[in-house]
Amino acid sequence: MDTCFVDFHSHLVPGIDDGAVDSIDSLEMARTLASYGFGTVHCTPHLITGGFENRPDGVRSGVAALQEEISDAGIPVRLVAGTEHYFDEYLLDLVPAALTVGGSRYLLVEIPFRAPGDLVPAMVVQLRRQGVLPLFAHPERCAAFAPPRQDAGLFGALGSVFGMRKETSLEGSLVLDLKQSGCKFQGNIGSFAGVYGAVVRQRSIILLKNGIYSCLGSDAHTSQGLAAILESGLDTVRATVGETAARQLLTGELVYD
Repeated sequence: MDTCFVDFHSHLVPGIDDGAVDSIDSLEMARTLASYGFGTVHCTPHLITGGFENRPDGVRSGVAALQEEISDAGIPVRLVAGTEHYFDEYLLDLVPAALTVGGSRYLLVEIPFRAPGDLVPAMVVQLRRQGVLPLFAHPERCAAFAPPRQDAGLFGALGSVFGMRKETSLEGSLVLDLKQSGCKFQGNIGSFAGVYGAVVRQRSIILLKNGIYSCLGSDAHTSQGLAAILESGLDTVRATVGETAARQLLTGELVYD
C-alpha cells in the first residue's frame, strides 16, 4: 500500500484530550490509517483554555512517545506534533509559542460549532499581524461557515419537487471571502461519510464542489468504526471531484504554497 496521504487532523495521542484512551487504541488507529494510505498523521489534540490545556512541550513529548511505539510495532506512519486551537479570546496570546501545521504559517483552529461568524474576520486580521493564518478545521460543521440558502421562494420549492435544485453558489459568503484572503480549510473525512448527520454531509459536498478545502483529516478520536468511516468518506470525495483532485487534497500539496 502506497502511504503518501497526509491526515491533517487527528486525536491519536492517548489520554490528553477526548481522543484515544490508551496506546492500544492509538496503535489501532495508526494501523487503520496506514491501511488507507496515510503515511503522515498530524497529531492535533485540543488546546482549550480552561479545558484541555495541551501546551506545545507536552504535545511534543506525547507525540514522540507514541511515535516510538508506532515504529516498534512496524506501522509505516510518521507523526507530526500539532494542536487544534480553540478560536476564542485566548488564541492570540498562544500564537507566539504555538505549534503550527508542520512548521508552516498555518494554525489549525476550531470555531465553536454554533458561533456566528461576525468576529471571525477581525480575528483573522490579528492573526495575520502575528505572522500566521488559520487552517480552519471542519468548516462544514460550523454555523459560521454554513453555505447561503438558495431554496427560498417559488423556484426553490418547485426545484425541490422536480429535482431541479441549482448548484449552491458561495458568492458573498464568509467561507469564500476567507479563502480568497489566504485562509485554508480542512474537511473531515467523516463528514463526507455522514457521521455528523445529513446536513453536515450536504455542506461538506457543497464546500468540496466549490473548491474550498485545501486538505482533509480523519479527526479520528477512536479506532472503533474508523475503517468504515474512511472507506465511505473517501469514496464520496473521489466520486464528487474525481481521483486527481482527491489525491491533491489527500497529499496536502494545496496547503504548503
